Amino acid sequence: MKAIELIGLTKVYKKQAAIDQVNLSVENGEIYGFIGPNGAGKSTTIKAMLNFTYPDQGTATLLGLDSIKDAKEVRKRTGYVSSDVRFYPHMTTGEILQYVADFHQIKNSKQQIDYFIELFDIDRQKKMSELSLGNKKKVAITAGILPNPELLILDEPTNGLDPLMQHRLFEELEKYNQKGMTIFLSSHDLNEVQQHAHRAAFIRQGKIITVQDITKEKSLGKVITLIGDHIPLSLFEKMGAAILKHQGNETRLFYEGDLHKVVPLLGDESIEDFTVTNPELEDQFMALYEGGAAK
Repeated sequence: MKAIELIGLTKVYKKQAAIDQVNLSVENGEIYGFIGPNGAGKSTTIKAMLNFTYPDQGTATLLGLDSIKDAKEVRKRTGYVSSDVRFYPHMTTGEILQYVADFHQIKNSKQQIDYFIELFDIDRQKKMSELSLGNKKKVAITAGILPNPELLILDEPTNGLDPLMQHRLFEELEKYNQKGMTIFLSSHDLNEVQQHAHRAAFIRQGKIITVQDITKEKSLGKVITLIGDHIPLSLFEKMGAAILKHQGNETRLFYEGDLHKVVPLLGDESIEDFTVTNPELEDQFMALYEGGAAK
């Protein structure tokens, strides 16, 4: 049984496909990344697979359950943190979390709530309307984790969080994942997905363009920065490298092949210096979404 299986999932708004024939499969116990820039279709995919909006085509199965026919059971066993956090504005954070605990009939809820309040530095007396985006997100994350769901779906969870809270969040997610929780992490931040996910799907303009195994670092490629005049860039392009940026005497290339094959080219006398690094967010997006850009 798959934790998530989407087959041909399609949603059309005003004759324009927000997502188009999305096929995606997540194994039980995975941390699965869902990568794409804003507007790529990440949130629409999540809403369609959770039956928050009806797909125009295709099916979504979560934990072996049909997302439409078995929607009630799916929601019992699935946690969800929206990118757009909205709670009852006049309730305090403590009241919200207690409400979640009571709704899910969580035993020893006070102890668990106290743990998360300390972990994420939440002020339990403040009303939701008084909170910043980051503090609202911390409450939403706690509400999503608190019931200990089999499947946790996170839509841009670190948006608004400072680096310390991001670190604490992923430490906590790793603990739950090791206990068997499947985590679906939607993000536009390649770095956090690269650090924590096992696999990731990349979505562009509503379509899945590739699925990569993050555990194999080379699958995300390397960025080669070359310094020098009159570098034979065509030779690197023949090897499959994409030019990310060319300005002055500096050229940045994205290369997914065997580095041993490109090493001999680095000995060209026109190359004054070079570095080989892991791709940053901008590099990966330019390679996957724009195919590189020469300037």
